[in-house]
Amino acid sequence: MKPATLITCICLISPTALVSAQGHDSGSHTQQAAEPVNTMCPIGKEPIVASAGTVEYKGKTIGLCCPGCGEAFLAWDEARKDEFVALAVAHREPGMEDDVGHDMDKPAVADAAWTGPFPLATCPVSGQNLGSMGDPIVKKYDGREIRFCCGGCIGKFEADQTGYWEKIDRQIVKDQLRYYPAQTCVVSGEPLVENGEDIASNMVYGNRLVRLCCKMCERQFKADPKKFIKKLDTITADAQRQDYPLDTCVVAGGKLGSMGEPVEMVVAGRLMRFCCAGCNPKVEADPAKYTKLIDEAWQAKGMFMPQVQKDGHGEGHGGADHSDHDHGG
Repeated sequence: MKPATLITCICLISPTALVSAQGHDSGSHTQQAAEPVNTMCPIGKEPIVASAGTVEYKGKTIGLCCPGCGEAFLAWDEARKDEFVALAVAHREPGMEDDVGHDMDKPAVADAAWTGPFPLATCPVSGQNLGSMGDPIVKKYDGREIRFCCGGCIGKFEADQTGYWEKIDRQIVKDQLRYYPAQTCVVSGEPLVENGEDIASNMVYGNRLVRLCCKMCERQFKADPKKFIKKLDTITADAQRQDYPLDTCVVAGGKLGSMGEPVEMVVAGRLMRFCCAGCNPKVEADPAKYTKLIDEAWQAKGMFMPQVQKDGHGEGHGGADHSDHDHGG
């Protein structure tokens, strides 16, 4: 009788042990976990944060930078997860592509999204108002439009493109931030504010500010920029349409609706409404002129006011200084 009893016990215990072992090997989410072995998220490659949670893999706790990274990590093949854990234990900043041998920063090749004409009113090289020395010179670099006050500035720009793009991106972030409509990441839907603190990463794609929650979302955005720019345009138009400050076309001055349903366009983060499609090219030819008119109309309503810095000059800022840029379209 005892052997039979022993066999019965083994049959009852073995399935449970097997399930535990399988879960232990394949990885799982955990609510209460040991200290993470890593300091950088394997997916987002940002510092891990406690609020993002952790996942368990083969007895090791893996920290994350945002909740969505857990599923992405567990979807890796076993060899890749093992390699990551080994590097984490060795304190070699796992998650960086140079460590794990995967070029994770490079997105899939995607068509660039057109993000509008150069949105600034001044030449990025001389600082002169565009148009003050005749018609601005319009150039494109990797699909991104830029405008100069004169031909002499082009050579200076091309001699230090990195420095000038960084300068332009800072100005675009400052200009468009007050109009930015979304409180969540346009890719993941995760909040951009945590405990009252702005945690967003400001990326300039083409001539457009895009605010994201992590590096993983930046890669996903760049893999399909047209999709997310279209989504951002829709969010922007929906947010600004109800209180839109003009009942006339910002270009022609005619009553909106007098020629049918108004035509809409988002330029530099601002919704513009026209009497007809024929007004679009005029805005693209001189965007600074019309964004200024829209700004003045909003400010007359006490909305989208330029933020004043402590020194009393210029416009404010928001989010951490994580500005990145992509030429885009």
